[in-house]
Amino acid sequence: MKIYVGSIGEPLTKKKQSGSISGHGEGIYTLSWDGKQLHKQFTTYANQASVIYISRNKNYLYAVNEVRNFTGLNGSGGGISAYAIQKDHTLHFLNASISYGSRPAFISESENGKYLLVANHGSHSSVTCHYVQNDKQEWILQRDFDDSSIAVFEKHDDGTIGNLIDLMQFKGHGYWCHGGGQSTSHLHSIKVRGNLIFACNRGTDEIEVLRLNEQTGKLTLLQKNHTQIAYAPRYFTFHPKENILYVLFENYPALAIYKYKEDGTLIHLQTCKTMPEDYYNAFPLPHYTKQEADINETNTCSMANPNRAMPSDIHISTNGHFLYVSNRRFASFGTIMTYKILDASHIQPLSTLCLNGKDPRGFMISQDNQYMFVGLLDKDIIEVYKLMDGIPSAKIDELTISSPSCFLEYIHF
Repeated sequence: MKIYVGSIGEPLTKKKQSGSISGHGEGIYTLSWDGKQLHKQFTTYANQASVIYISRNKNYLYAVNEVRNFTGLNGSGGGISAYAIQKDHTLHFLNASISYGSRPAFISESENGKYLLVANHGSHSSVTCHYVQNDKQEWILQRDFDDSSIAVFEKHDDGTIGNLIDLMQFKGHGYWCHGGGQSTSHLHSIKVRGNLIFACNRGTDEIEVLRLNEQTGKLTLLQKNHTQIAYAPRYFTFHPKENILYVLFENYPALAIYKYKEDGTLIHLQTCKTMPEDYYNAFPLPHYTKQEADINETNTCSMANPNRAMPSDIHISTNGHFLYVSNRRFASFGTIMTYKILDASHIQPLSTLCLNGKDPRGFMISQDNQYMFVGLLDKDIIEVYKLMDGIPSAKIDELTISSPSCFLEYIHF
């Protein structure tokens, strides 16, 4: 098995990292797993800071560079990079582009393979970029207070990134509008399912649902679906067979299950906890009825208190039987919660895995549902666990890797 691992790192200029988190990763690592040991084979050095997320289409790999100044110009936007996967699994750089927004966090591909969709997170509280079209339909950079957006790019047959086709910007704020990362709109993840596009907006407590015109590449916003107030939706995954969405929140350790309709509306089915029950005796989940916090209200979200758990990543087994969630906890240790999927719309907690680090930034379930790979950003290691009846058992290996952030298994096409 071959695995690609992105890492959080400083730019090669050695200037201060311009993303939201710091690390000393070098780019994208190619690893080999033989069922017993994990080996580092190659390193593809990124020329522009952090690789926060990677995606793949056949023999092409796309990396998201979560920065505010991809070109070196402060506030010019983050970046995306394209690579060709060689026969020996090394990566050959093809081209790159600014993401037309600050700190891109996620990249996906349209169903027809003609477009790349990028979620630009924004930079919380700094003056950053804002792109508008002039009379000549050229995209012009302006300065503004933050912004969050979805950018649509052409994808050429040779895997290279083409021109920007559309750019949809999002405004607003969430409950913790005076802090906690909700002072502005912040898109965190974007995925495609059929002819619908879903995006988690942690800044506004919304899940945006859009439709892409596959002929023109233009976006249409269908619905702004409100989630639990103040909870900040971060990542999500789909059930492999049903129209079900599992949404992970970042401000409070919880996830929600939604059924989605073809018009983009979401129907809330269940909200579940992502930590052991005794955690909530000390930190009960809040229930807000007002839309925003008072100016002097105490911020109780996870971002404001290192003792609280902050969910990070979510994955589902390929057979649709198990769901997995990672939790960061900077004053303690990170965890992985395993759930049994009773049916597509209901889940039951099975086990909690305590990790050897505080910050499980990303993890992966192998396509054969036999192994779990967990990247611990604070420890510079990847831990490997055997899955027994869906539950991670004792650790069977670990490998030192600088600042691992995301995983992608190589599958032959």
